[in-house]
Amino acid sequence: MLQEQEVVAPEIDRIYNGWMKNPYQSAASSAPEVTRPARKRPLSVWLLLLVLGGLMTFHTIVTISIAGFMASHQPQEPIFLVANIAGRLGILALGGGILLAIVRRRQWARWLGVLVMGVLTFALFFIPDTTQYANDIQRSAGFVIRTILTPALMVWWRCAFGFSSKARRYFAN
Repeated sequence: MLQEQEVVAPEIDRIYNGWMKNPYQSAASSAPEVTRPARKRPLSVWLLLLVLGGLMTFHTIVTISIAGFMASHQPQEPIFLVANIAGRLGILALGGGILLAIVRRRQWARWLGVLVMGVLTFALFFIPDTTQYANDIQRSAGFVIRTILTPALMVWWRCAFGFSSKARRYFAN
């Protein structure tokens, strides 16, 4: 039995080491190697692109309306009009750069996205609550959602965007 294995082993070795070629194997191609297919965008990246796109659209509309209003009312100091519009256009350029960097999978865009989400989370605490509640139970539920649940979801989103294995693979160079 042991001798049969020794005899079979060289035969298998000969087959796998190239003595016997597969007649059905395709010929070697001169075409360059195909690159890896693009990795899918994680949900956290899609959400940030959607939120940033919405914020930029809103900011663009506000900038256009402020520019039209200020230009039609002939401000006493035109330098304020120019400075205001320049600042707003700078914010739009920064947002567009962040969006473009995330779409192009730049490694530093991952950290900039984490920073943007931190700013958005921090800004949640400065938005005034103007909701009219019918009773104290609704008011307390609104307080819990506003101060605990929403920031917790934002922190979870930030961790998924910046530190998950899917995000690291997406932003890998």
